Amino acid sequence: MKSLKISLLTAITSLFLGSSVLGLTVAEIKNLRSGDLESVGFTLKKGADIDIDIVAIKAPNNRSMLAYAWIIDSDTRELVWELESRRTNRFKKNSLLRKKNTVEYLKAGSYELYYSVRKREYWGWNSFNGDFLYELSNLFDDDDDRRLRKRDIRECYVKLTSDELQAADIERFEIDGGHADALIKHTQLGDSEFIKTGFQLSQSGKLKIYCLIEQPGRNEVPVDHAWIINMETRERVWEIDKWDADYAGGSEKNQLFNDEVKFEKGKYVLYVVTDGSHSYEEFNASPPYDPINWGITILPGQGFDKSSFSIIEVPGRGDAVIELARARNNDFQEQSFEIKSKTKLHIYAIGEMSNSRREFADYGTIVDVATGKVVWEMTYRNTEHAGGASKNRMFDDIITLSAGTYTAYYLTDDSHAFRNWNSSAPFEPDQYGLSIYAVGKTGSIKLVSERELADNTNILARITRVGNSERRRVRFSLDKKTRISIYALGEGQSGNMYDYAYIVDLESGRDVWEMRYRRSDHAGGANKNRMIRDDIKLGPGEYEVVYESDGSHSFGRWNASPPRDQMNWGVTISMAD
Repeated sequence: MKSLKISLLTAITSLFLGSSVLGLTVAEIKNLRSGDLESVGFTLKKGADIDIDIVAIKAPNNRSMLAYAWIIDSDTRELVWELESRRTNRFKKNSLLRKKNTVEYLKAGSYELYYSVRKREYWGWNSFNGDFLYELSNLFDDDDDRRLRKRDIRECYVKLTSDELQAADIERFEIDGGHADALIKHTQLGDSEFIKTGFQLSQSGKLKIYCLIEQPGRNEVPVDHAWIINMETRERVWEIDKWDADYAGGSEKNQLFNDEVKFEKGKYVLYVVTDGSHSYEEFNASPPYDPINWGITILPGQGFDKSSFSIIEVPGRGDAVIELARARNNDFQEQSFEIKSKTKLHIYAIGEMSNSRREFADYGTIVDVATGKVVWEMTYRNTEHAGGASKNRMFDDIITLSAGTYTAYYLTDDSHAFRNWNSSAPFEPDQYGLSIYAVGKTGSIKLVSERELADNTNILARITRVGNSERRRVRFSLDKKTRISIYALGEGQSGNMYDYAYIVDLESGRDVWEMRYRRSDHAGGANKNRMIRDDIKLGPGEYEVVYESDGSHSFGRWNASPPRDQMNWGVTISMAD
């Protein structure tokens, strides 16, 4: 009779508590706290039904989970099971605390169990912005949804059990991310990392790239970024972007590239950069399914000969031909140079992107002296994250310029520059600015002084960098009928020009050309920045070009976003080609 009572008690206990109570513990994560990301690795020597018992936390206004668990296959790194909020039940009369009991069959193999608790300051509730606000909200809000405390997080756990397994069928292991045959591995990356690794292939072959990064949906390029360049040509041969990456689990900004890429014989540099948030160090949103591999791993692809691969040192850039670096606040640096024939230049520039991501606050540019045309400038599309704050951007590539005379400029605003950063500095702070390196022979590049530049016979008159309330004049003469080119920038609104240029025939006193709003184009920045490129013919004689400005919005004293080519605010007149 006693035996029957024990059996009946066991049956009743199993009915109300679930069969997992009597099963062997396969893996368990408990005693959790805010911000925890815990994991357990286990190997099953045979397949079995696994009872999963979990208490988690759901977000108040959607189906996302603030605290939850998942399982991945340790060999393939693919998701096996994940808790979904819509298939959970309320726990302890609290609608955000959720409980689930389920059974999943796991075949023989190695697995990793993860449990993530998003840090409370990232839950997005105003009542969690501080202890005072939190307690004050509770005085007037009886909703259980907003009364989660530390003890509620401690309720969270996940437990895997099975009544089909014996202790000998289970082995535990330390999780290391796998990929034992990796050629290059930079994983578990934290905030503000900047890594360069050189490698060489003695023959062409396919490499498998496994890369986990942060790619916010509104961004065209990732804020945690990875790319590979050809060391000789500086050509970018691979990079991760939103077009070839897949969802990596957790937050939508977690992205994964997992594919083979063919590389030709040659020398390469791998760059990996992370911004100041959301990394293995601390995820500010739900982590990816494979968080320990946050970063990049390069492995042999199909048929790849490992003996053809070797790690090499990344060479320095050498001595810069032009160095406008270590730029400080409110800085303006320039250097003119002449090129006798078509030449390749390696440009390395670091600057500050404005909050709008349309323009740079600190940036470099190169202008053709003869035409005033911008031949190169830093843009969001042609730059990458430079480490530190996400607004730090860099250009590192080779450009080709034709024979001619050019001026390189670097400008900064009144904040966030060398030795006076208002947020995290880039990883090469000494390079903040613009540096130009010769590719090959340097003899074709000659630095030009301001005096030499003024003697350039192609330029007839120049009035640039005009400030507020100025009226500047320059005379020029023509000995025959001549076609001239005019490049002018000024301020105009509602059909009227307020900073503008005009040309006077000194013999007749008549204006022969004037900068008019209806003939101008937008010059970048604020809409009132206007630009004209014009070609006209003038007869022989004496002429005077005049530039007038009003009391606001001029070079160095902008009251709105400056134009792209702010150095040429004014007018340049040259002989037409």
